[in-house]
Amino acid sequence: MKKVIVASENPVKIQVAQKVFTSVFPNEDFEFVGVKAISGVPDQPMEEEARLGAKNRLDYIRENYKGADFYIAIEAGLFEDRGRLSNRAWITISDKSGFTAESSTSSFYLPKKVEEYVQNGVELGLANDSFFKTVNSKHGLGAVGHLTDGFCTRVDYYLQPAIIALSEIKHRDWF
Repeated sequence: MKKVIVASENPVKIQVAQKVFTSVFPNEDFEFVGVKAISGVPDQPMEEEARLGAKNRLDYIRENYKGADFYIAIEAGLFEDRGRLSNRAWITISDKSGFTAESSTSSFYLPKKVEEYVQNGVELGLANDSFFKTVNSKHGLGAVGHLTDGFCTRVDYYLQPAIIALSEIKHRDWF
């Protein structure tokens, strides 16, 4: 059985890891361990801080949880685009040899009221909860799930770039 360390205890991120590894390596058995990991970026990453946060989380778990076969980190952040805030996440995956691949999600704009909350210092998860009248949405549908009426859940949103990054590791000899 191969061991995967997930740089989060968030059930959404653990579920992404479970789906991506069992999809890309369907003939393997995996054990998934979610752990708290230090991002080294603000709670609400902006611009390139999200990419750095994913890298820092990956570095942290590789250093502190040696012996796993794979490591995966996900960090979402906000980006300014033509005066509006959009959301995008970075997924970084490494194998035990240190070969690392990354990919990012597509981006989506936030509702104006959510932007206002964030610009007043409220972290996106809490801003979403206020706007969508939910509790702890970052462990569930997230903004993307609410904006798409549940058609694209937060797991769905992270899954495509996670598959791309893990496929690069699977086919590392191509790179």
